[in-house]
Amino acid sequence: MKNDILNKLLLLYKKYSQNNKPNADSQMCLFWPIKNPPDILEGTKQLKVIEDEFELEITEDEAVEMYDMNLQEASEYIQKLISAQ
Repeated sequence: MKNDILNKLLLLYKKYSQNNKPNADSQMCLFWPIKNPPDILEGTKQLKVIEDEFELEITEDEAVEMYDMNLQEASEYIQKLISAQ
């Protein structure tokens, strides 16, 4: 399941990031613009797509925590969120 989550994140990352060759070490923060990152992640298009893909509601605190993770860490974190439902 973790690999499924990571693979889905990689596909989303490729769509929303300017990094054309994402890998497990790619940073979640690059889902959002670097020059003008949002003050609040909750409600952004990128977070909504992640929530829809994994059928989750992600709080602002959870989004901020994931923002500083790489994709591998974020996939593990999403797995915990799914398990907690």
